[in-house]
Amino acid sequence: KKELKEIARLINKKSFLFNKESKENGELYGSIKPKEISTAILNKMKVEVKPSQIVLKESLNKIGNYTVDVNFHSEVSAQILIKIDKIQSA
Repeated sequence: KKELKEIARLINKKSFLFNKESKENGELYGSIKPKEISTAILNKMKVEVKPSQIVLKESLNKIGNYTVDVNFHSEVSAQILIKIDKIQSA
């Protein structure tokens, strides 16, 4: 559990940026899934978060900022910020 608290402390309040292709109205062609978020956390923070620990309250399928809860344990959780931006096409 101590390990989980450390991971929670490391990622809490951190933001992760996803550049995605989107339609004119800001909707994405797909949505961002927990697996993709856990990979981003691993790449950026070098800590492992299981996709099952990532709680999505809504679909991450539009350009914008989202707050996502990460539950490691009944007593250990963190919140991260997901920023979705559109890919600047050339």
